[in-house]
Amino acid sequence: MKRVVIIGAGPCGLVALKEMLESGHDAILFERSATLGGAFATTTIYPNLHLTISNWAMAFSDFPPSERLCYPSGEEYLRYLQSYAEHFDLEHHITYHSEVCSATLGHNSRWALEIRQLQEKNILRIEADAIIVATGANQVPNKIPQELAGFGGRVIHSSQYNDGFKRDVADKKLHVLVVGGGESGADVSAELGELSPNVTVWLRRSSCVGPRYLNAINEMEQVAVNKTCDFPANGFLEAATTNRMSAGQNVYAYGFFRRLLWHTSVLNRTLSRMCLDSTASAFVMNDQATYVTKNQCMYEALHEKKIEVLVSQNVLASDRTCEFQMRDGTTERREFDAIVLCNGYRMEFPWLQVEKFNSNPRSWFLHCFPKGLGHCLFFVGYARPHQGGIPVMAEILSRYIALLLHGERTLPPGYADQARCDAEAEREYYFLSPDLHSLVDYNAFLESVARRVGCEPILPAFCVLLFNLHLLAVLMLLLDYFNLNPNTLGPWFSTLLWAVTMAGFFLFDNGLLIKWWFYPNWAVWYRQRGPGAVPALPGTVMRRVNLWTATAITEGFILLILWSVPILYAQRLLSILLFIPYTVLTALGLSFPKAWGGLLRPKLFVLHSAQWRIFDLFLP
Repeated sequence: MKRVVIIGAGPCGLVALKEMLESGHDAILFERSATLGGAFATTTIYPNLHLTISNWAMAFSDFPPSERLCYPSGEEYLRYLQSYAEHFDLEHHITYHSEVCSATLGHNSRWALEIRQLQEKNILRIEADAIIVATGANQVPNKIPQELAGFGGRVIHSSQYNDGFKRDVADKKLHVLVVGGGESGADVSAELGELSPNVTVWLRRSSCVGPRYLNAINEMEQVAVNKTCDFPANGFLEAATTNRMSAGQNVYAYGFFRRLLWHTSVLNRTLSRMCLDSTASAFVMNDQATYVTKNQCMYEALHEKKIEVLVSQNVLASDRTCEFQMRDGTTERREFDAIVLCNGYRMEFPWLQVEKFNSNPRSWFLHCFPKGLGHCLFFVGYARPHQGGIPVMAEILSRYIALLLHGERTLPPGYADQARCDAEAEREYYFLSPDLHSLVDYNAFLESVARRVGCEPILPAFCVLLFNLHLLAVLMLLLDYFNLNPNTLGPWFSTLLWAVTMAGFFLFDNGLLIKWWFYPNWAVWYRQRGPGAVPALPGTVMRRVNLWTATAITEGFILLILWSVPILYAQRLLSILLFIPYTVLTALGLSFPKAWGGLLRPKLFVLHSAQWRIFDLFLP
């Protein structure tokens, strides 16, 4: 048993505390504010704020929400966190109004911490074997861009955005410049566009956007209806971005399908045009090369001409005037009363007394274990999935940390060197978002850590058999086509086997294989087996989504099926060919570079040291 101090009572800190306690460690959590929830504790002042990730995809694996699948408000998600803390009796282990002043690692390999107790106004000194940092990436608001330093009007950061400012905008019809097109920028610009006709958004480059629902209908209207009405599980964004069928494709096939989709009428046309523009230099990888804003509100407002968006690398501000240098060489001049900075935050750890500490999450193995300190200092909440929820990443890492502290698992001997290789691979992969150092691939990261924990999900043996018989039928049909099949029964047998196994995908256990492939990769799957398993829980959750009523046959889904099924067959054949050089290079301690076809592997095994094993060639 280890003495563990956790810093921060947001979602990531709570799940770290729960996993440490459940594993038998002596854990205590310190929180600077008066309540749990982290950033979500302040969402009650933003009643219209809704998460860009569904409640099931933001939920912890052993505590699925009782509510229907939907996009919760910030306040609703806060209530979920409060219920989670109550269910696992976490409050007794949380000390509020406590700010960590310093943490120093002694010669005895124990941490000495000084904690300022804000109410008592004294300093608490304690020792610990390990520290888990869960203060989040949204710590210190970024400053105003240098180009706008000469602006003479009102400037606020999105963290200061409130009802008072909105009243001013509405009453005076202020001219407002919103800087940034991420989730907060999308929400702020769309809301201000309803209050004033004078709202402009400045982007350095076009944004790549994923809508909450996979259609062109008004997003927030659907969010409201969804609260009282079940929506199809395959209609949510994460069904298209975290499903296992897509994760089993190589990144080029996955990305190119996005480009095809943007050329259809499935999504909002303004959104699609912006996505095509933002990924023009990543023609094949497309959205995989960049961060994706999971909120189309801004583009709906732009489509309806309620706001304007200016894409410009260069802007110059003087008093209330801003001049934007456009890509075509022209200049756009605007007058503004106020600027809202939606340009994110930066991380700082001034209390951490570690010499030459590198605060870049990509320098930490699995965005968690810093060089030389992987045995006693851990960071959770600094792996931000391209799609999916940060709390899920924090949970799987916390399960791994608990086992490491017990001595039941060990870090790879050269984990710092591996972190360096992983960082290079991530920078190359996400080359359109080079400065977003926390960005990870949801499925690859989850699977990589799960395999270290020993909790990666496995389908029933009958599903595996059914799948391999289906692939055999495809191979036999291919041989029949070229008159190479030694089977004397003829092509009718191959066709019959293909059809029977395909029907089995839909009929066995209410379409379990179809849900496995095409529904979101919810965290609950990772409680099926391994340490802390609740084997019945995944089945219970899957039965809440009936295949025949929770699957919408839309234009977008039909396109996904028509693309994914032949790609599945081709990828399996390609994977068999690639697995041999991958195995040889891995045995020699070398990476499988992009130039040698490394990105032709299934996307699931490209990043984050995700282990590709021979039996993966035969699993659905």
